[in-house]
Amino acid sequence: MDAKTCLQKRPYVGVLAFATADEYGNPQIRNISAIHYEPDAMYFFTARGKNFCREMLGDGRVKILGYTKYK
Repeated sequence: MDAKTCLQKRPYVGVLAFATADEYGNPQIRNISAIHYEPDAMYFFTARGKNFCREMLGDGRVKILGYTKYK
């Protein structure tokens, strides 16, 4: 699926699964449901002290899977 199609489907997404890697390279997955979309951005909240925040800021890479109400 290309980026344009993903952006068109975002109103149907209720939960996003974020995959990161911890300091040892082990995969970590978190589900995020409080998401705010802008035309060119996506916002969600997490605490700066959490491992999730450190992993995103430290490595900068993340994989995202969006769950729609249609599955």
